[in-house]
Amino acid sequence: MNKRISKIKGIMEHKNIDHVLITDYYNLKYFINLDLDSGERMVVLLVNKDNESILFLNELFSIPSSDDYKIIYYNDTEDCISILSNHLSGKSIYVDGKWTASFLLRLMNRFSANYQDASLLITKLRAIKDEQEIKSMIKASLDNDEVMRRILPYLKLGVSEKEIYNQLLIEFKNLTGEPVSFEPIVAFGKNASNPHHQSNDTILQKGDICLIDMGCRHQGYCSDMTRTFLQKNEKMEEIYEIVRKANLLAIETIKPGKKFSEIDKVARDYISSFGYGQYFTHRLGHGIGLEAHEGYDVSSTNETLIEEGMCFSIEPGIYLPEVGGVRIEDLVIVTKKGVIILNSFPKEKHFIKGNAAYCKW
Repeated sequence: MNKRISKIKGIMEHKNIDHVLITDYYNLKYFINLDLDSGERMVVLLVNKDNESILFLNELFSIPSSDDYKIIYYNDTEDCISILSNHLSGKSIYVDGKWTASFLLRLMNRFSANYQDASLLITKLRAIKDEQEIKSMIKASLDNDEVMRRILPYLKLGVSEKEIYNQLLIEFKNLTGEPVSFEPIVAFGKNASNPHHQSNDTILQKGDICLIDMGCRHQGYCSDMTRTFLQKNEKMEEIYEIVRKANLLAIETIKPGKKFSEIDKVARDYISSFGYGQYFTHRLGHGIGLEAHEGYDVSSTNETLIEEGMCFSIEPGIYLPEVGGVRIEDLVIVTKKGVIILNSFPKEKHFIKGNAAYCKW
């Protein structure tokens, strides 16, 4: 049996869950490697505690048979919810949290049961990466490092955010051939004070800071990294060093058994000790894998214990309104004793001169 389906069935047995409905694109990819955008048509993997799993799929999307599940096809003239409900028998049904409400409400009206959100259950399984997942994420981060290196010659006065954004997409396509893991963020000057700025036609001018947040994929798995490039500015250089040290201190603290909230506190307390706590306006990090942001975070409110095999970001930042911002982001994989840092692009100060950015590489 598929190891991932076997794991979820083991949890179902322990918690006495009769059925789990897996509907989300990334969850289906994780459990049965189904890469399918079904649009408005229903696709559901029904995992049964006591019987074989069943994939319900519109006949427009014919796929090879599998030893891990049975396939039941329906067509556009049939009631897919009725077909699904005919294969339910238990009273405890867990549904992943992203299923379209129009499908879920119809099922709840047709089949009476105790419906629960399966998101936490699935998140816990996806959080622990296996050997192949780790290899894919390491390669994705190596590719991300390489594209950041390739973009350096383009970071010069007079270039626009959109030009750098477009060049990043070209470099990723040429290197990886896969979609980016999210839309890159390129922010110049005061735009960098917005952590999720949307790149526009702003021109890089003398004295401006440049923040780049970007990621790519390898075999579907994501990378994510942020680096900030400076021009000579004593205030922003001071802030850069505070953020860099917060990043390093947080990473040094990570090990199995620590709470995510403890890691956030290390970085936040360090930044606050210099009077910039109110300008660190977001959580310290997020889970990552098949999705750039997965279902858990590194935040002051997350009391979950860190486990070996987890992968997440560490990305402290300081954002001064109408001035600019600094963020330094790395991905880490948790090991028995600490972490492996997936990014190798240097974190020392990077400076932009008239003709290009440069760093020690």
